[in-house]
Amino acid sequence: MASSNQTQCPDRALLRRYEAGELADTESDALDGHVKSCESCCKSIEDFRSGDLTSRLIRSAVAEQSSDPASVADPTVPSDGAIDWQIADYERVRLSGEGAFGTVWAVRDRVGLYRALKVLNLSRLRSANVRCRESTALEAYCRNVPKHPNLVEIFHVGMQGESLYYTMDLADDDRTGRCARMQLPDNYRPMTLQSVMRREEIISADTAIEIVIRLLRGLERLHLVDLVHRDIKPANVIFVERNPKLADIGMITTESPSASVVGTPEYMPPDSRMDPTADVYAMGRILFELLAGKDASGFPALPSYVHLATDNWQASGVASVIAKAGAPRGDDRYRSASEMLDALESCRELPLLAQLSDSPSTHRPRRHPYMPIVIAVINAVPWAIGLFLAYKLIRHFF
Repeated sequence: MASSNQTQCPDRALLRRYEAGELADTESDALDGHVKSCESCCKSIEDFRSGDLTSRLIRSAVAEQSSDPASVADPTVPSDGAIDWQIADYERVRLSGEGAFGTVWAVRDRVGLYRALKVLNLSRLRSANVRCRESTALEAYCRNVPKHPNLVEIFHVGMQGESLYYTMDLADDDRTGRCARMQLPDNYRPMTLQSVMRREEIISADTAIEIVIRLLRGLERLHLVDLVHRDIKPANVIFVERNPKLADIGMITTESPSASVVGTPEYMPPDSRMDPTADVYAMGRILFELLAGKDASGFPALPSYVHLATDNWQASGVASVIAKAGAPRGDDRYRSASEMLDALESCRELPLLAQLSDSPSTHRPRRHPYMPIVIAVINAVPWAIGLFLAYKLIRHFF
């Protein structure tokens, strides 16, 4: 790891990882001072960026510094706190969420489709001396993660004044459950897994497990490219055309032993390991809450009153998956989403095979008790007709 007073230039491999946002925060912070003052390193970074427009846009936006950051005005956020919308190609429709350094809007694009648009106020971040982790996460996500049906899709990244913005999937309407991509309801609110859990008193075991399996498939894609989500929770799962997707990519980081400990405490493992096992822990917690209830205690051991009323899943197997995913020590948890997904899918019952295993060894279908008589009568019909015709012939000639 480079020190803060480093005088020698890092090798190109380390510099490329720094530029790509793949270093842990501590490693990146240690290199910041040298890279900004070293002409050779700056030139190398420009070479890296020249082949990637999205990376160049995000990095350059965050790296810009002014002599007096507090005096820089953001065209999208006037001093009175109101939003003076100046983002081209998108019509502001409704505010969907708001944080200390950014907002999420439901917007309509030029072709009339509704999207979610998140705006990050970079001048406010610099004024607060806060590192923009989300820009690094956005870059890593856009560069490394292929499109997946269970991961939120990023459509466009842009700059407007001192604001970095990007558009993504718009969640279904929470009130009606309908897709909001073509028509946004007047009282639109995004449908998240959290809102569904609050509204629905009972979520069937089949539905709960299917939701988690789909989310694990999306998480598997992240883990395959060595990225960790770090903030998986029901509020960060949206439904798009009734399909669950992992959203809120602001804390995604490259897998590293020195990754910062961030996230929502309730869904963070006790050992504070920020690697794929942390995401596994959160997924185990979500499955537990879907089956046992939000306020149920005793995680990861399912309470005795929880009975999986389903013929499609082995109850003991599902309980074992939750117990291992929620283990306090990272070494005792599944190492990745792939392992947890395989374990959970292995708990699936196959009713046809179960039925065959309970039947006699010959596997012959059970026949009705009168079936032999019916078969005998059918078989006797040709003989009866033959005898009748023979009788007629005999009478005719004799």
